[in-house]
Amino acid sequence: MTMSKYKISLVTLICFFAMAVSTTAFAQVKPYNEEITVVAAFDPIIPDAFKISSNPAVDDSITSIPVMNYNIMPRLADVKPEIEPLPAVKLVAEPVSKLYRNYIRAGAGNYTALYGELFMSSLRSRQYLNSIHLKHQSAAGEIKDYGPPANSRDEADVTATKYFDDHTLSGKVFYHRDGLHLYGYKPADFPDTVIEKDDVKQRYYTAGASATFGSNYKDNDKLNHTFGLSYYHMAGLYENLENNVHFTTTFDKRYDLLKLGPEQVLGITGGYNFLNQVDSLGKTNSGILLINPFIKADVNEYSFMVGFKLDIATGTVTKARFYPVAEARLELIPGALKLYAGFTGNMERTSMQNITEQNLYISSVMPWNYTYEKFKIYGGFQSNISKSLNFNGSITSGTYENYPLFITDTSAYLLNSFTLLYDNISTVKLKGELEFVKSAHLRLGLNGTYTHYKTGDQEYAWYKPAYEFEFTGRYDIQNKIVVTAKAVMNGPVWASVPSADPLFDGIGEAPYIFTAEKLKGWTDINVGAEYRFTKALSFWINFNNLTNKKYYRWNNYRSYGINLLAGVSYSF
Repeated sequence: MTMSKYKISLVTLICFFAMAVSTTAFAQVKPYNEEITVVAAFDPIIPDAFKISSNPAVDDSITSIPVMNYNIMPRLADVKPEIEPLPAVKLVAEPVSKLYRNYIRAGAGNYTALYGELFMSSLRSRQYLNSIHLKHQSAAGEIKDYGPPANSRDEADVTATKYFDDHTLSGKVFYHRDGLHLYGYKPADFPDTVIEKDDVKQRYYTAGASATFGSNYKDNDKLNHTFGLSYYHMAGLYENLENNVHFTTTFDKRYDLLKLGPEQVLGITGGYNFLNQVDSLGKTNSGILLINPFIKADVNEYSFMVGFKLDIATGTVTKARFYPVAEARLELIPGALKLYAGFTGNMERTSMQNITEQNLYISSVMPWNYTYEKFKIYGGFQSNISKSLNFNGSITSGTYENYPLFITDTSAYLLNSFTLLYDNISTVKLKGELEFVKSAHLRLGLNGTYTHYKTGDQEYAWYKPAYEFEFTGRYDIQNKIVVTAKAVMNGPVWASVPSADPLFDGIGEAPYIFTAEKLKGWTDINVGAEYRFTKALSFWINFNNLTNKKYYRWNNYRSYGINLLAGVSYSF
């Protein structure tokens, strides 16, 4: 009990002392004045700091680089471009040139020359195109010392074309008439014979029609096809006539047979050409059947065509000729230079139509025959030297069997007509073409041919010139005056000329002997001018044979001298 009181008194004393000390400490705090009581000596020493030792060191040990294998998983990037539409460009419409439905041209000149030509055509259409062409040209002048040379040419052609979605149908009906006189004789050489004008006249007229039906698919996978049928009837004054029916067809389609990438064109061409020929000695029927399969391929800048032709002659004797056909083309400079080469062959029947295109002064009885182009090899180039200048050239070598040549017909009393003689001939022909075009106002052209003939039985290739040149030019001055020029140059030719046998004894029919006679070469220069009074009305004049050369194209057939033709043209 006494001990507890003692402990309580001790605790009370300690608490009282603590309160007193705290009161004294707070009471000593003064603003701006502080007193420090030092109870021991002050030693200002900073103790040592403990630092981390980190010194640079060189580690020359070899470090191995681990081999990493990466597997990249392809993933299609889903890119969806959004194209903003561009505003439409406003184009100024080009004026459409006015078309005239009709065009007439007429004139007259010396040598009693008359000329008239009419063109009629439908206007712009996507469904059809129709046209009519009529022409007359004649001259009735005289050539000194020779027979009457009056001649005329009449033409009438009607053409029509119908356009379908996938096909085109075209047709033509025509009538042509050539009136002439066999004036190649000198009346003075026959003083005891009265020769009337009608005794030497000749007329040829041709009437016919043709039709073609062909596909124009835009899809390359379809079978392309073309069918053609033509007929003409041609006749002269002296029981000579000719009928011709010609049928042709072509099929082709694209295939990838050779696995060359681009598809190839596999096709076949066929046809039959029938001729019925009649003269005073009788009639002859003949024909040629053609079968021509082929394949074409384009590989980059190369083009190829390979096939064969089978020509079968029908008639009194059946003959078949087989010709391999091939052609290769190379575009050496794109758009500027192309090279080509190939070989082929052909069979053809001489006819009144193709012979009169060369010589109108033929006999009414002709020895018609087949001409075989046994082999022809060719090569050349096509070039565009610049935008204004084009230059093309070729070389051709051919071998012919039964090649037709003209000689004087000795069965004609006046020796003023020609017949055919056949010979085996080889030819080498060089040909060049040069064209200069400067906009639509200036156009110049020059082409020439040199041909070397090697005959079999004949001494020369009769009436075949070694060289031929032609120059053409056109200059348009402000769409008001148009100047044209044309010059034709032919080299000399050899003619087989008959003459009386000096050893003839006067008994029986007088025989003739043939001698080779050289006919001089000639140049024919023609110049013309046209003045356009309005867009529809023009006046024109042409000067022909400007140098007044009296040249001979055939033995005893001299040409007119200088002649002019002037007239007017009108569109409506």
